[in-house]
Order: sequence, then C-alpha cells, then structure tokens
Amino acid sequence: MGNQGRIHVFLKSSLIVSISALAFAQAAQAQEAPEQGLEEIIVTAQKREQNMQDVAVAVTALSGEALTNRNVATVGDLPRLAPSLTLTQGNVPTNNSINLRGIGTVSFSTAIEPSVAVIVDDVPLLQQAQAFSGLSDIARIEVLRGPQGTLFGKNASAGAINIVSKGASDVFTGAVTGTATTDDQYRVDASLAGPLGESAGFRINGFYNDRKGYIRNLQDGSRLNNDKSYGVRGRLELKPAEGLKLDVTASHTVSESDGFARTYRAVPAGAAVFGTPVAASIVGVTPGEDNFNVRLDHPLFNKSRQTTVSGRATLDLGFADLVSVTSYQDWKFRFEEDFDYTISNVLGIPGGIVANSSYAATQFTQEVRLVSPTKSAFSYVVGLFYADGKTDRSFARGPSGPVVANWTSRSQTQSYAAFAQATYDLADTTHLDVGARLNHEEISVRFLNNAPNANPPANNATCLSLCTGADKDTVVTWKTSLRQDLSDQVMVYASFARGYKGQGFDISTGFKPSRAANPVRPETSDAYEAGIKSRFFDNKVQLNLSAFWSNFRDFQAQSGVVLPDNTIELTLNNVGRVRTRGFELELSARPIPTLTIDSALSFTDTRIMSFPGAQCYSGQTTGCVDLDGAGPSTVKGQDLAGKRLPNAPRLKFNVGGTYDILLPSLPFDGFVQADVAYQSAVNFDLLSNPLTVQKGYAVVNGSIGIDQNDRGGLRVALFVNNLFDKRYATNISVAPGGSVGLLHQALDRNSRRYFGIRARYEF
Repeated sequence: MGNQGRIHVFLKSSLIVSISALAFAQAAQAQEAPEQGLEEIIVTAQKREQNMQDVAVAVTALSGEALTNRNVATVGDLPRLAPSLTLTQGNVPTNNSINLRGIGTVSFSTAIEPSVAVIVDDVPLLQQAQAFSGLSDIARIEVLRGPQGTLFGKNASAGAINIVSKGASDVFTGAVTGTATTDDQYRVDASLAGPLGESAGFRINGFYNDRKGYIRNLQDGSRLNNDKSYGVRGRLELKPAEGLKLDVTASHTVSESDGFARTYRAVPAGAAVFGTPVAASIVGVTPGEDNFNVRLDHPLFNKSRQTTVSGRATLDLGFADLVSVTSYQDWKFRFEEDFDYTISNVLGIPGGIVANSSYAATQFTQEVRLVSPTKSAFSYVVGLFYADGKTDRSFARGPSGPVVANWTSRSQTQSYAAFAQATYDLADTTHLDVGARLNHEEISVRFLNNAPNANPPANNATCLSLCTGADKDTVVTWKTSLRQDLSDQVMVYASFARGYKGQGFDISTGFKPSRAANPVRPETSDAYEAGIKSRFFDNKVQLNLSAFWSNFRDFQAQSGVVLPDNTIELTLNNVGRVRTRGFELELSARPIPTLTIDSALSFTDTRIMSFPGAQCYSGQTTGCVDLDGAGPSTVKGQDLAGKRLPNAPRLKFNVGGTYDILLPSLPFDGFVQADVAYQSAVNFDLLSNPLTVQKGYAVVNGSIGIDQNDRGGLRVALFVNNLFDKRYATNISVAPGGSVGLLHQALDRNSRRYFGIRARYEF
C-alpha cells in the first residue's frame, strides 16, 4: 500500500469511527446531556499560560485523564498519541533516543545533549534517560514540535516535551488507582491534596509498580525486561503576602530491572560473535520477529535513582509578574550487561564479555523571568538562565576485539543565557511574535584511562592515562512568527526559527587527545513552518494543520567515519547536512456531549543531504566503494546522500474515540474507548543496512467500563493492549562483533497482547 493509500485509510478510519459511534450514540443514549463542546486547552508552551489555539507552535497537549485512559505510563508510550514522535530504544535508557519529525540523537557520550528537551515542572532534565522513570499524577504533557531553543534552551533543536504535574487544591481531595494486567503487572498510584489554612495548600502523591519481565532466559528460567519502581512527590504552595506565591516541590523515584534484553531476530547458518559460534546459545530459541526468548549466562541489571527539588516564586509587580525558578537534580544510574549475548567463553574468557557502567549526574539551574499580562497590544517574556551540570561515568568491559575498556570520566557544562520573546498587535487581528536567545556555554572533560596496556591502533592512540579538555561557545538563536486571525476561532500563522544544539565531547571507549582538543561541532538548523488552528461548529470540532521544512547543518550522529589514513573509527560525528519536511494534522471532535474523537496524522520526509565517506554497513557491496581512488583498498566507504535518517517513518496516524453511555437509573454511567495507531516502515541504521528494517504496523487498543455519575467516586475499566497481537521492534541492529546478518532486536512490552483492569476511586 502506498503512502497516498494509507492516508486514505486514515481518513476513512476517522470517518467510520465518527459515523459508527454517532449512530450507536443516537441508538443507545437514554437521556440527552446538555450541549457541550470541546474544552479550552491551556498550555505553557511559551513560558506563560495561553490557549493552545492562540500559540504559533505545533503542539500536542495530552491531559492526565487522557494519559490514564490510553494506558500511557511512561514517556516511551507517547509515540502512540503524538504525531511525528518516535522512540529508538537502546539496551539501556542512556542509549534511548526521543525523535521529533525524524530528528533525534543516539550517542554513547554523556556529554552530548539530546535534540528533544524534556522539561518537568519548569525544570529541564540534564540527561534524557532521566525521563524514562515513569509518570504519575500528571496534569498535562505538551509535545512541542520544531525548534524551541528561544525559550527552552540549546538542547531543544528538534522540539521539547513539557511535563506538568498536578498542583495543590483549594478543597480536600484524593485518589487511589490500582492496575493489574495479564502479563503480571501490579501498580498502585495514590494522591492527596487540600488546603492548609487560608494561604497554603499541599499535594502529595506516590506510586509503586511491579511488572514481571516478558523476555524469557532459557538458560536459568528467569524473566528479563521487568520493572520494579516506586516514587513519591510532595508539593507545598504558599501565599505569604499579597501578590506573592511560593511553590516548593520535591520528588524521589527509584526504578530497577533485570536489564533490557535484546533477542535474536535473524541467525544465519554458522553465525559467530567475535569468532565464537552462537549455535549453543540459540538452543530452544527460534529467531524471528516474535522471538521473546534468549539464552544468556550472565545476569542483566539496571537501576536508576532520581531526586529533584525545585522552588518557584511569583511576585505580582502590577505591570508584570516576576518569576524565579530554582532547581537541583541528582540522578544515579548503573547497569550490567552480557555484552556478547551468548553462553560461550567468547575470546577464551570464562563467561564471555561483560560490561558494566555507573552514572552520577547533578544539575543546578536558576531562571528568572519577567512575564507581562497577555491582554494588551504588547506583551513579553524576558529572562535570564543559568545551569551547571556534571556527569561522572565509569565503564568497564572485557575484551571485544583487541581493545579492553576500563575508564572513568567527568563532563561538565555551564550555561548562561538571556532570552526575550515579545508579541505586538499590528492590528486587532494581526500579531507579530519575535524572540531571541543569547547563550554562552563552557564545557570541559576529564577522562582517565584505567587500561593503559590496551592495544589501540598505533596511528591513532587513545589516552594513555589522563586526558582533559575545555572549550566554550557563544551563539544567538531567534524565532519570529506572524499570526492572522481569520475569525474568533480560526488563526493562520507562519514562522521561522534558528535552531542550535551545543558542541560536546565524544566521551566513550577510545577517547584520545584529538577528541579532547576537538569537541563535536554544534548542530544548527533553519526551520520554516506554516499552519492553521481552528475550531468550528460551536466549538465541537478542532482542526490544526502545520507544514514544516527544516535544514540541519553539522547534524550530530553516532556512526563510523573514514579517517584520512583510510581507517574507520566508530565515534560521534557531524553528518554534513540533513533535511526534514512534511505536514501534521490533528483533528478532535465532540459532535454530541457523550462522544469525543481524537486523531492525528503526520507525513515526514527526512533525508541526509550530504554525508560523503561514511562507513559501509556490515556485508555491503552495492554503493560501498574504494575511497582513496588508487585501486583496491581494505577500507571502503559510501555516500549517504539521499538516504533517510533512522527511525523516521514517513507516515504515522492514530484515531481514537470515547463514548459515554448515560445510565440515569443507575449510580454510574458506562463508557467505551478504542484507538488505532499506525506507522510506516523504518530503518534503524544510519548506514541504511537493508536488514535493519521494521515494516509498517498498526496497533489497536481499547477499554470498556463504568464511571460513577457524581463528582469523583469509582471508575473501573477493563482494557486490552495490542488487541491483534501485532509484533514490532523498537530497534534492530547488527549484533556487536557478529557475523553478517546476525541481528538483535528490541521488543517493547506493548508489542504483545495483554489485558488488564484499572480501578480508580476519587474523593
């Protein structure tokens, strides 16, 4: 089926869901509820509270209720509901990549920032891996597409995910939610909020989650890819004086698992890892896209601990609000991995190759901004920002080829920024937005090689003991947009943004003096966007459409590069030029008070425009050419110009509907919810290996349940994930040290069908 055909399927699916649900509603509805349209959605996409329909940004806003109803428990579940958003899943969270419009960053270095920033309650996370610790008691998640660096900083070159937790309450309220599933997950969420006198309020929430693993280790019968986690968050809101508000939040989460095991997708005859046959390691294992079994002789382990404390003060100056946000975060993570994924003594080492690593990251941030009222012809946000982040890492791995890895490192980043964004009404219906950010950054690295007897290539020696480096950079980014109100509820806009992602040191095995002296260059982009935001039919239909075109220069990507002496080095490098373009459509409707429909579609064309001399993929023949031009060579390369970026589907869409069944004679109402999400084929390899392709797939989810009529009360839902048990991988890669065609895959928990029950009591 071609892309045009899939778009037709999406449109037909939306129409069928709408007509079918409407017909069912008209037949089953016992009592007509009062007329009610779509609710107004308030977002903080521009550092102030605004109606989403008035913001010249492509943004998807998901309420806490929608996240719960759609079974979204982690950031990794968001791609099902947000257009242009994908997740590339690594063997550990530090190798995960959140991608928007085909743009993301996969890097082994702790000093390279992601292309998509994650902000939690106005606090930017230092490491993107911190975002995968689970979600609880969330008020709203905003997915902002396109460069957001003017207001959110230098690590938002492709977009940002803004997570807002629930706040205190003027009345005493609480809730308890329990979830149990057929794949052995048991989870409890609880929250309590209320006033503390006339000038204070509080909120406290916690969760506990225990999910058994879904990958079976046939060697010892254990279940891998489990999740045992818990967390607590406390919030205190004070109004000590007229016009002054204080908000203090502290949270702590812990997540532990028996690793994230990859399974064999393909094992050619005679396949080997570092020269050792894998035949003994696949006894009882049937490689393929539905393989959930492994055979490992070493346990896997991941553990994450995260503590964040933040304070927000807002002072009403009359002409504007003065806002101060101070935060400190502490994140620790460690993992242990069976690197060779066999039960053999690879390279003659008893037990084979084992890798283990630990991270310790801290960051202090301070932001001060002046926010004017919005109801004037001229409004503005002006601010200053400071951040000091440090990440310590240790890494040890047995021999893999000729190199032994055993090192420690520290990376540090200090950022100073001044930013401003203003809106001026050229006329009653014409608005001009202009913003700019001046960012100065100082970076440093300290790398200690604890394996001085390693045998690196003689012409490209690693650090023999200690390597240090430092650099700094100053840049101005900016954004401008023009908005035109065609009516009270229809707005069109056009915008341009200069995106930027800072330079960084490639801290990984093989670090050497040349890396310390020459950090990876900054990534820059020019982004053009035009769109329409609209509501029709008495607020019952919302249609938002955006078209975008972005050109990236010095795109940062992890791969191999060919050095001047015709040797290949696996490293983080600057791909020459990358382009992403396409459009996104979001349609929501509430044709009757008991029926809500949400749908989204994205078409993305992401291409490498220039990347000569890239490494050939394993086993490549076509397009892999001699680079020195002097005849046969042992080192070859390819030109990746025209190839797509990894994990960038051309087409994604989701359609969902919720129908409330009114039962006036009973103490509760009923509801039915269903949604389908589809994405087209992707290649997970930057080098375009044809073996690492995941075909297009669709996943159907649904739920049915009861909800008490009065405010709060009990809500019970029976739900199913992946109704038709569709298998799909969230990453496919060539096994490290493996023969041509020996493939690993990452299988997400949601790539299998499971059923569950969720009960929530609210008072």
